[in-house]
Amino acid sequence: MQKAHGTGIVSFFPAGAKAAAHALCPAALALSACAPAAASPPAAAPPSAAHAEGASPHAAQAAPAVLDIATARVVDLTHPITPEIPLYPGNKPYASEVLSTVEKDAYYSSRFSMDEHAGTHVDAPAHFSAGAATVEQLAPEQLVGPAAVVDVTAKVAASPDHQVTVDDLRGWEARHGALGARHIVLIRTGWGARWSDRARYLNQDAKGVMHFPGVSVEASRYLRERGVRGVGIDTLSTDPGPSQTFEQHKAFLGAGGYHIENLANLDQLPEAGAVVVVAPLPLARGSGAPARVLALVPAAGAPAK
Repeated sequence: MQKAHGTGIVSFFPAGAKAAAHALCPAALALSACAPAAASPPAAAPPSAAHAEGASPHAAQAAPAVLDIATARVVDLTHPITPEIPLYPGNKPYASEVLSTVEKDAYYSSRFSMDEHAGTHVDAPAHFSAGAATVEQLAPEQLVGPAAVVDVTAKVAASPDHQVTVDDLRGWEARHGALGARHIVLIRTGWGARWSDRARYLNQDAKGVMHFPGVSVEASRYLRERGVRGVGIDTLSTDPGPSQTFEQHKAFLGAGGYHIENLANLDQLPEAGAVVVVAPLPLARGSGAPARVLALVPAAGAPAK
């Protein structure tokens, strides 16, 4: 990230386009290049990426949203960590132990323990791919980017086992332009509203099979073809609840991506125009880690894509 001309406005230009972009729109926070000529699509994206169904040929390169961090609204996408949070079956609950108190020792401190994949957390590529990057090896620039919020709440209301499809992603692209390498894709299912009720959040049937929405393998591959590195969701897993083989995890993490699971407050974000900051604990050799996830949303009335 960089500040432009001391305005508190941050820019996300591709490295090769920074000079041209500043010439076109100085002092702007750009979530994509400022004009079609300022940058080319990410190398990982196919030539037709900007021509998603109904999208303008230049939609992904159009005049970007502007986000002034001095006036932006901050939305916390993180659930507080408590012993009562919903957990994937088999995980141990969060626990803490008081080590000292202000009254007795002049300072307060405690020790805690929890699983890497509990609460709002990140899955590193190593979670499902031997020898792949662990959580502390995720590059900082991969953890900050424009949020692409894909809303499937209506489909989930009709079927809790809905898997995000390529058509769901193309629908977002038709409205906002092609997805690219700097995007962090957040899947809004509405499931986060169940967080305070563990039984409703896991939604297990009589045989113990969980039922909640996730992301299809085809959609995951589509995102990786476009260079997208991060996918988040407001459910227990990016794989749908009934999955026993975690094929979506294998497809996306195995291709070098990372996940953010158990997100909160996605209903407070626009489909496009916000910036998301993902901050997992940098655990050495960690397969993942609890994370604080924040979104910066343009102030009311500010320009947004």
